[in-house]
Amino acid sequence: MAGAYTKMTDLVTGSEGSAFITVDGQNRYFFEMSKIDASIEFTVIAKRLLGHRMKQHKVVGAEGKGSMTLYNVSPAALAVYQQYIKNGDTPQISVQITNEDPSSTIGRRTVVMRNIILAKVPVAYLDDSSEDLNTTDTDFTFDDLDDLESYVLPENMR
Repeated sequence: MAGAYTKMTDLVTGSEGSAFITVDGQNRYFFEMSKIDASIEFTVIAKRLLGHRMKQHKVVGAEGKGSMTLYNVSPAALAVYQQYIKNGDTPQISVQITNEDPSSTIGRRTVVMRNIILAKVPVAYLDDSSEDLNTTDTDFTFDDLDDLESYVLPENMR
């Protein structure tokens, strides 16, 4: 098939898309987020069984991990952690990410990560030598995810 290759126009640009955050059932556009990178890592055990010289491997679990950059412009994140500090309550947080590049023929991809815990949140930041935007980098974990919508094959491969 002569046209069966990936066209550059079908590759998705990282800045094309949107994000929504849900905290205790309240959904809103996640305008504070600048960048997010999330993945699932398998927990793998290795064991050499009797009579075999090579170790064999088995997946015994998985962990959702990620990192994000947040603009320090909203009291919402700090309020979440104040709630924990003062009352011991941790709210249910989920983030829905949609990658959608209008120049691509592969459509869009939407995933929801659930039970997110941010490792740190911005409290205060000043730097008299900085001309950069006020941001915070944080790691996070998530316990579950749903793939709501997936990419399709590029138009020239269908």
